[in-house]
Amino acid sequence: MRKYFFSIWESVIDGIVDINTHRSRSVLQAVGIILGVASVVATFGLIEGGKRQMTSIYDMTGGIRKMRVDNKQTTDASRSAAEQASKGLTYDDALALRQKARHLEIVEPTMQRESLVRAQGFEKTIEVSGSTWGYSPMYNFHPAEGRFITDEDLEASAKVVVLGQARREQIFGARPALGQAISIEGSRYTVVGVMEKKEFYFNKANDNALDWMNDMVFIPITAMMSRMEGDKGARKIAFMNVQVRDLKDMDDAMAEVRKILLRGHEGVEDFEIFNRADQMRRMEQQGKIYDVTFLVCGTISLLVGGIVIMNILLASFNERVREVGTRKALGATGLNIMAQFLVESVVVTIFGGLLGVALGAGCTRAISNLIQQPVVLTPQNSLIGLLFAVVVGIFFGFYPAIKAAKLNPIEALRYE
Repeated sequence: MRKYFFSIWESVIDGIVDINTHRSRSVLQAVGIILGVASVVATFGLIEGGKRQMTSIYDMTGGIRKMRVDNKQTTDASRSAAEQASKGLTYDDALALRQKARHLEIVEPTMQRESLVRAQGFEKTIEVSGSTWGYSPMYNFHPAEGRFITDEDLEASAKVVVLGQARREQIFGARPALGQAISIEGSRYTVVGVMEKKEFYFNKANDNALDWMNDMVFIPITAMMSRMEGDKGARKIAFMNVQVRDLKDMDDAMAEVRKILLRGHEGVEDFEIFNRADQMRRMEQQGKIYDVTFLVCGTISLLVGGIVIMNILLASFNERVREVGTRKALGATGLNIMAQFLVESVVVTIFGGLLGVALGAGCTRAISNLIQQPVVLTPQNSLIGLLFAVVVGIFFGFYPAIKAAKLNPIEALRYE
């Protein structure tokens, strides 16, 4: 057994020596592998970077346990008589979901009204949101100063207001905002909180994707409804966000929300439910088209590199037929010969794979700087690229290695 091991080890050494002896040939063999592995590593880096960015912006706005319920957008001509008679989503729908839905953790209805806002040195018609305490945890959006709307504010229809960071600067400038009064449609509201600044950039060339949150103006939804008392749309909401207790119950929660709302709307489905988990799955499926395209390109490069390795090994074998025959005549087994050729193929591909990983890392950083978008390089992705190279080396090295191993030593010694 020991003799057998040393015999194989000698074949491994012979293969490495042959690589060193024919450096130019070895470099040519490695080029295709280097380019193929580099493209695979760069592709994985871009794919992972895109996925993490999407996950990050979802996390910053409530995560994937969130569903949004909107009024269904249809033209009057396409609506049935029952749909036209329906009042759409209302605050009462939110109350019904809070009371009856078992799978929901937070229910957050939002009203939106264009309102004239006045303060010292400021007068402008802007969008004001009527909200509940749930908006803050729902959007992972928290006060930097003061507090957000509370249950007590809702019960009392309190005249309090919470400002986004940009809106606070627009209204008050360098002056303190907490405790100050502003007028909303002629009613006096006291500023009780200023929200943290929300920022997210898909790349450095893009604007802040969450800047709209910094322009928000929040008042208790009950205060907005009381101001509009007598208006037929007083309890009508713009949309409603709900958060599921457990992600695995998302489908059950969606069915539960639909059932409760249909009951309240007398069977009229004049609303739409958007599931974030489903949206993310659809985006991932659409993205797989590009993922597969890039990976196929990288794999083709690896296959081309493998074919080059096989051709060069075959050419090398034809040059060394007499050498192989002599070794077999002196007692070398077919396994020894095969090991020598396989080692040359595998070592070249491992060397090319390592250089390819390094080149891929450099390319991803260059691409990141070019498109101003982060990419993610992980040890797992680098290992996958390296494994691709080794598999290609073994696969394409087998044919020349087996051909050399089966060579008849008598015919080899007569070979010219």
